[in-house]
Amino acid sequence: MTKSSKLMGFLIVTLLLFLGLVSQKAFADSRLIIVKYGLSPGATGFSENQTTNDGLQINNLPLDNLGNELSVLSGIHYLVYEISPTGDGSELKAINPPPSSYTVLKEVADLATDSNGVASLSVSDGYYLIEEQTNPQKGLLKAALPLVIKAPVSGLNEVYIYPKSNVDKEKTGPPNKPKPAPKPIEVPKAPKSKDDSSKKVFGLLPKTGVASSLLLTSYGFVLFLIIICLKKRRKKEEEVK
Repeated sequence: MTKSSKLMGFLIVTLLLFLGLVSQKAFADSRLIIVKYGLSPGATGFSENQTTNDGLQINNLPLDNLGNELSVLSGIHYLVYEISPTGDGSELKAINPPPSSYTVLKEVADLATDSNGVASLSVSDGYYLIEEQTNPQKGLLKAALPLVIKAPVSGLNEVYIYPKSNVDKEKTGPPNKPKPAPKPIEVPKAPKSKDDSSKKVFGLLPKTGVASSLLLTSYGFVLFLIIICLKKRRKKEEEVK
């Protein structure tokens, strides 16, 4: 074998090894893509022809099962945990798994949706628990149920997840503080009426005194006249004697 043949064979083997490492690295990680739409009040999910739980992307305009057009939500947080199934893994459910069915290994990420309602994360092979967090300022008062994803998903490098939860647009923002109850209007009490009987009694006394003095004066004047008459009569009798 010539030197050129050996060199060519070495280069081919090296290239194959390099391509193998690159392909292994390229397909080792899966991309979890969370897309958040807010369901209208009363809706329970997407319309039937848009309900997908297979990890594929919804390419058309999303509608809820009531026919209402959905809007993306930004600023919604998701906690992602790497977990390990307990036992044989038979109790581990894809939606709202019981806590006894898994063990949390570590927290992987705290994601928040952007202006397009999207949050994404690259993960290696394993089980992952995704928990949505409430956000009253966005009207998200009740979070979607927790989800479990097993990576990799067969045939998919990008796995799309659409958490479903209702949004009450009328209850956005922090709760309003209750207004203080108005104070009752105090009606001023009427002043107590004083007993006017004393005023009436004392008011009549001056009139009674005036009447009495006039009567006494009259009696005195008559008595004075009688005395004068008696003196004149006595004087005349003495003159006659």
